[in-house]
Amino acid sequence: MQIKCDRCGAVADAVTPETHQDGEIEYTFFRCPDCGTVYPVCATDSALRADIAEYSRMRNLIRVQPVKEAFIRRAEALKQKNMKRSKELMEQHPLALFSSPEPAE
Repeated sequence: MQIKCDRCGAVADAVTPETHQDGEIEYTFFRCPDCGTVYPVCATDSALRADIAEYSRMRNLIRVQPVKEAFIRRAEALKQKNMKRSKELMEQHPLALFSSPEPAE
């Protein structure tokens, strides 16, 4: 999948996500490899990171063995809860630390 920067128009085949910890909040983002523009992906706190890990465990279990439908519904409900919480955290804690791009190396 190719990714195109909205700022400079550069196209990259892949980007490497980065993280930055600011107190309890951990930001995940990527930068344009050409101009350094930052694109936020998510903001998490420790409770959300634990729920994401639990969802990943559940998803992997679903992939490797038969599970009951109720388990699949619980996994989907947890995924929706995680997405909602991530959105809330992004609104409460915008990625202002990176509002101006770093120069590309």
